[in-house]
Amino acid sequence: MKTTAEIADEYERNLVLLRQRRAELKAQAQAEPSAKLRLRLWRRVGLLDGMITSSSEAVDIMRGGRRGK
Repeated sequence: MKTTAEIADEYERNLVLLRQRRAELKAQAQAEPSAKLRLRLWRRVGLLDGMITSSSEAVDIMRGGRRGK
């Protein structure tokens, strides 16, 4: 069984990948000429923003930065 610290480390590694993907999608959306596709890309960016926020909060809680609800 993994320790809380190991799980937090794993979350942080995943956060790096999520942030990279978000940056890629932002660049792709900015360069996309089709409004329909651009909108879909920005929606994905928004979903990734939510995932990044919740994962960052989870890491903070696991590291003892604050208490969960």
